[in-house]
Amino acid sequence: MKDWIKNKFYRLNSYLDQKYPDFEAMFTESDENKRSLSLNKVLFKVLSFAVLSAGLLLLINLALISFTDRGGVFGDFLGGVLNPILTFFTLFGLIATIVIQRQELRLARHEYEKTADALSTQAIETTFFNILDLHHKIVDNLKVDLEELSFRSEAEKALKGITASIINSQLGVSTSSKKSKVEGRAVFEAILAFLSIEAKTPEDALERYKNIQKHHNHILGHYFRNLYQALKIIDGYEENKLTYEEKRKYSSILRAQLSTKELALLFVNCLDGVSDSGQFKNLLVEFQMLEHLPIQKRKNGYSLAGSKIAIASEDMLLQYKEKKDIGVSLKKYYGGAFGTNGGVPYNLSPNKSMKPTANASAD
Repeated sequence: MKDWIKNKFYRLNSYLDQKYPDFEAMFTESDENKRSLSLNKVLFKVLSFAVLSAGLLLLINLALISFTDRGGVFGDFLGGVLNPILTFFTLFGLIATIVIQRQELRLARHEYEKTADALSTQAIETTFFNILDLHHKIVDNLKVDLEELSFRSEAEKALKGITASIINSQLGVSTSSKKSKVEGRAVFEAILAFLSIEAKTPEDALERYKNIQKHHNHILGHYFRNLYQALKIIDGYEENKLTYEEKRKYSSILRAQLSTKELALLFVNCLDGVSDSGQFKNLLVEFQMLEHLPIQKRKNGYSLAGSKIAIASEDMLLQYKEKKDIGVSLKKYYGGAFGTNGGVPYNLSPNKSMKPTANASAD
């Protein structure tokens, strides 16, 4: 007997497991309209069955009261049977309500996640287009004095200033010329042309650019730092926030803002030994930022963006073939607010002769 009951229980459990997907389908239908119709249909059938059962039992009871003397007994039986049935239907309705609320909470959570993703995307786009706006403002405010670039030393610059002052005071003639001053996006073309002056090889042009970066970094330094940060922000987002395809989309939009002259100077700026240890160049390789740079073969190298002479060699082009393995830097820095600024000696320490003076001042 025990085994028979156990076997029946297992069979009943298996049958319920088979029917559960049909029950769950009433609440998890992908189409909201279909799910509502399915659930309403089941509830309608249950309610109809309950009403018909109650009506049928009531008619039987009335018939027994009218034609027999067992109506009271059947009424007691009816009350004892009908109450559990109605309780069962009430329990079914409660379960249906709980399941419906669970599904609604799941949908609400899903909508919240979609809203959060939309807000995250909006925040990313807002940040990106603010960077683009800042980029254009920086370009519009660029200025360069070509005569200033031609000075090879501060002494030569000071001598020219003294000469101009003497001429102006003695003869009343101004020696300043506005023709040498360039502003806005034309700065890139002017500097690219300046690199070609007296440069016989790409290495000569590179040395002229290094001189600009060393002595006149205020001209293009902030421009390239902003461009580097823009690419760094795009690359820094995690995959769940910004996919690789989306990163390529934003980097392509950024690349579309750059003229061919900008791309040419970007090429020169990120060569080894010019600006950093290769972080900027790796981002250019990652997002193919130089894809639309006009390159033409010359006798002793390659011209960039229509430059009159070759300002790039094959070795320079090979630097942009693949990412550079930066590795771990063993160079020591002073740190603090100066970060990796190499201009401050890393072992700088307070002078011992200054300590008594400091203590005396404190007293």
